[in-house]
Amino acid sequence: PIASPSWFARYRIAVVSAAGAVVVGAVAVAAVLLLSQPNPTVEKLVPATHDVLVIANLNPSLAQKVNLLRAVHSFPDTTTDSAISKKLDEAFKDTGLSFSSDVQSWLAGEVGVSGKMNLANGGDSPFALFATSRDDAKAKAALAKLRSGTVGKKYTWRDETYNGISIASGTPTATASEKPVAYSYVDHVVVVASSVAVIHEVIDTDQGRGARLVDSSDYKATMALLPSDRVGMGYLAGKSLVAGVKQQMTKPSTLGLPALKTVDDLNALQGIGGALSATGTGIAFDLAVKLDKNKLSPATRQAFSATGRPDAVLRWIPKTSDGFLAIANVDKSIKTLLDQYSTDPSIKAGSDALGLTGSQGILPHLTGDLGLEVELGNNSIPSGAVLIGTNDTAAMNAFFGKLLLLAGEATQQTQGTGVTRVTYRGAVITSWASPSLSQVPGLAPSFAALDGMAILGSSQAEVKALIDAHLSGSTITTDPTYQAVSAASLARPSGIMYVNIARVVSALEKLPTSSAMDTKAVAYLAPLKAFMLTATSQTGGALERFFVAIK
Repeated sequence: PIASPSWFARYRIAVVSAAGAVVVGAVAVAAVLLLSQPNPTVEKLVPATHDVLVIANLNPSLAQKVNLLRAVHSFPDTTTDSAISKKLDEAFKDTGLSFSSDVQSWLAGEVGVSGKMNLANGGDSPFALFATSRDDAKAKAALAKLRSGTVGKKYTWRDETYNGISIASGTPTATASEKPVAYSYVDHVVVVASSVAVIHEVIDTDQGRGARLVDSSDYKATMALLPSDRVGMGYLAGKSLVAGVKQQMTKPSTLGLPALKTVDDLNALQGIGGALSATGTGIAFDLAVKLDKNKLSPATRQAFSATGRPDAVLRWIPKTSDGFLAIANVDKSIKTLLDQYSTDPSIKAGSDALGLTGSQGILPHLTGDLGLEVELGNNSIPSGAVLIGTNDTAAMNAFFGKLLLLAGEATQQTQGTGVTRVTYRGAVITSWASPSLSQVPGLAPSFAALDGMAILGSSQAEVKALIDAHLSGSTITTDPTYQAVSAASLARPSGIMYVNIARVVSALEKLPTSSAMDTKAVAYLAPLKAFMLTATSQTGGALERFFVAIK
């Protein structure tokens, strides 16, 4: 997979927060507007020059409406429609408008936001906000009230007409944090934008003089990977994103990474899309990355087309585990990474010293399966284990032995000191005790290898628990909560992350520090049952699904 460039780490909080605010706010609005009728649409107004589009569907299918209401009403502050309306009224308070009195009566099927990316200065990115209307007079009255209210008084207003459409532009009366703004009413849609020029583009697009973003081949190919029955969607144009990233690459990297190795793969990006949907058991968010496979490097193309599944890992995760990560094709990813840095002698020397590569390296003996499982239990320190698929248990035991030797050298222990071995159900479990680890209660790293799997656990007891689960069949796949969440996730994924939220919250509440937990936070976590992230890929793209089960 393509390494995340440094700009994303810099801007991801703002991007995720903004998109999350639009989607979460829209979910609440949708719960109030179940009977609204869809009239105009946002899509037909968004210019092809815009790179980003987020739309919330306030009038989805009947199944989506029922499921959405069930989810929203599960939380303390939104248990009823009136409670949701009250929250929305509070959100609109500073604008001088009331959601219930000034907005709800005319708001129709969609709200959205679109814009152009400016990675160098996000604050200067042109944007437009859209809200479809089912009552022209009431929508225009709301705009007039906004203009004459608390917010509007901060601007000097000027009116103009463009191709038969009235536009109002506002200039801040003081050099404060406010920026110029403009609004209009275009084809039964309220449009508020960062400038008059943006509204001109919107009008041209609506009247057929400009191309639409939703008509582009990249947009269609990306969104085709996502569910069509949804309550919200988002899209990011790949070519514009790549252009911005390349511009940022001309600047020194804060990570010191050889960025040029990723340029060819970046050129393959066509688009990134997202879809939010409500099911009978929870909320799902699908994320799709569409790629032009002809522009991918051979190594990346091979990595995306890998067909491994982490089923082998699941056969070892105990039913009592509170969470785990299971992924396949790790061996291919390691080989690709090592090939990228093959010219760096220090990388080669390090991987040889670790026992990963070299004449006796473990890499050829890895099946590609990798897992991490965690169980909180009743202890303040959680227990857990790493699972590594292998086709040679002897080679894997030798690899672990080498790691044990390196650990002893690092802690200046005499070779063999603190090492114990026991045989359990036919497997030899090796444990290591060290004074440097004695400060962590219950921590005694232990390992074993059997039946095509190597286990590196936090203790001998944890290794035994995994062996018991595997041999008895009492694994996570037999847990009803896991089964329900898995059924709502992607089929045949190459990677799985799972957390039993209810069990984790219950464990945290029992800890001595539970008194410090915020009671309101606990109340919001209470309706959540479990979380699962699944991922899969093919040469033309990748897909992830985030699913949260609600009680």
